[in-house]
Amino acid sequence: MQKSFYIFTFLLLMTGGIPAIADTASEQARFDCIINPSEVVDLGSAATGVLEKILVDRGDPVKKGMVLAQLDSELEAATVKLAQVKAGLTTGVQLRRANASYLLRRQKRSQKLFRKAVISQNDMDLAETEAQLAQLQVRQEQDNRFLARLELTRAKAALKRRTIHIPIDGVVTERYKAPGEFVDDSPILQLAQLDPLHVEVLLPVDLIGQIQPGMQARVFPEAPGQPTQSATVTRVDQVADAASGTFGVRLALPNPDQQIPAGLRCQLEFMDWTPPDSGHPDKLKASPHPPRITSNAPPVPPISNREGAVIDPIREHENAT
Repeated sequence: MQKSFYIFTFLLLMTGGIPAIADTASEQARFDCIINPSEVVDLGSAATGVLEKILVDRGDPVKKGMVLAQLDSELEAATVKLAQVKAGLTTGVQLRRANASYLLRRQKRSQKLFRKAVISQNDMDLAETEAQLAQLQVRQEQDNRFLARLELTRAKAALKRRTIHIPIDGVVTERYKAPGEFVDDSPILQLAQLDPLHVEVLLPVDLIGQIQPGMQARVFPEAPGQPTQSATVTRVDQVADAASGTFGVRLALPNPDQQIPAGLRCQLEFMDWTPPDSGHPDKLKASPHPPRITSNAPPVPPISNREGAVIDPIREHENAT
């Protein structure tokens, strides 16, 4: 019984301990990947308030700059009108200029009377001070009008924030709010940019340094009717994941007509690139040394017959059969 166990163990190591070496010189290595949108945006509002209307729904294609939604803006519109009126008022400046002109003429008359010693020094100082104050009041009214124009700009900006615009070209993937709901810091819609798409793939750490930005790859989407696509490497992670022994690579996949849906699984092979030890079968045949058998199994002890002589387990197995 013990003899048969050792023979079986030895044969298992001989047949299963050495991995099969396939002739893959004419094949490119393929890796599992996934096609994702290049951007996914949870679109919110810079202002809070009640949502008045939403102009798009899930699945709608959108263009950058389109109006997406509108918050209730009655108060902000009234504030803009008020600021426009204030910014256009000129009566205050005209009043101050007229007063300054009168006090300046009175100051000149007071100077003539002072030189003739008709009025006192105190009266002369009062006339000069009033003229200076009148000029400062003119400048004050001019500053107030400038501030009114700034208030108008701010009111227009506040009104503009009540209208939400599309920031990217893409498609609406989710709708979180409906007209009449209150909008605060939560998103209203989710958008996805489909041109270009991002192809994400995890590669073994043995390939670090072999994959570089700018390399081309063929992408095979796992969906009926989807042709083979061409993508370009744009990002190669410089930090590998120790737990899985992999590192990430991102490729850009053009999708101008948005005919390729995102979220598909795919397979990927790099063009003009041969994986190590896969394209040189001749070198394997020319090697004078056979491959070493590496295994974590315990070594097989020598097998002896009843007379104490060491036997060959392979030959014993053949004789038994």
